[in-house]
Amino acid sequence: MFSVQSKLPVGVTAFIVMNAVCIGLRAQDGDDTRGKAKSLRPRVATAVPAKISQRTATIHWQRVPLRDALARLHSLFDDTVFVDRRIDPSMRVSLDIEAGSAEEVVAAIAAGRELGVAQLGTAVYLGPSAVAGQLRAISAARSQEVGRLPSDLRASLTQKQPTDWTRLGEPRRLITSIVEQRGWRLKNADAIPHDLWSAGELPGLTLAEQLTVLLIGFDLTFELRPNDRSIEIIPLKGFIKTPKMNEGSKQSATPANSARAKKDGKHVYTLRVQEQPVGTVLQELSKRLHWAIQIDEESIRAAGKSLEKRVSFSVENADQEHLLEALLRPAGLDYRLEGERVRIIAGRYDEK
Repeated sequence: MFSVQSKLPVGVTAFIVMNAVCIGLRAQDGDDTRGKAKSLRPRVATAVPAKISQRTATIHWQRVPLRDALARLHSLFDDTVFVDRRIDPSMRVSLDIEAGSAEEVVAAIAAGRELGVAQLGTAVYLGPSAVAGQLRAISAARSQEVGRLPSDLRASLTQKQPTDWTRLGEPRRLITSIVEQRGWRLKNADAIPHDLWSAGELPGLTLAEQLTVLLIGFDLTFELRPNDRSIEIIPLKGFIKTPKMNEGSKQSATPANSARAKKDGKHVYTLRVQEQPVGTVLQELSKRLHWAIQIDEESIRAAGKSLEKRVSFSVENADQEHLLEALLRPAGLDYRLEGERVRIIAGRYDEK
């Protein structure tokens, strides 16, 4: 699944759906106007199928603490927002937007703050941009490992289960409990640093999704040990490099309508791609954004490259050049801008 959004000069947002569900990006203080009233969820999580929210909310926030903003957001939309432990919950948020989903609002909060957003099911993750850009890929990799297990071991791990925790909850105990509830054992709980969390919850997720979201704030992931039905916590290592959050990024930043901003007078785009062939993505960009794309298939074949190479990446508010680099670099391809035409060629980049 992937989606792309273009910010146009007149402030009109062209939102383009590719392959499946469309998730928007837009940027809201004291007034929350919802299209339809919704009661808060009960404290005990229940495995009720998530509803696709059709409501629209107009939000006006001025210097609202992040934790308060997300509490208000929870009463407007069905999605649950999980905030990485490295993000300052007292960060001040100012927004003035109309939004149709929690992800749109959270993406607007992230804009201009070195933060990123990723969605797993109805869970919306807010964290450092480098981490958010890899969250889905990490979850997918772990899910594939689960998928290779025999069916009797796999069944409990693929069930979507909700979870919640109380104020001052310890993530070490929470993760141990989640694993044990699925009939497995956590081998090295001590690998999870001691921490105390505010009360929170996650919607129905598979084990791979749950552990990915809960562990990523510690730069950790997990490996399966099916021989003794156990799970080992391991460092994230090569999946991502997580930049330290500097003080400036934690301070209040309040650009008005920041999600509608242009970059140096150019159109900017938000694009998420998960395991899609490069050629397919190029076709969709050409079709949806009306880019004149010409592919030099002969030079690509001669260089031993392929448009069938599958790539995963995420960019936010990127201009055309940065979007193309993010798409083509993993496949060892390059591009040339020839007037209004984009020419795709075998490039100087090595596949990663």
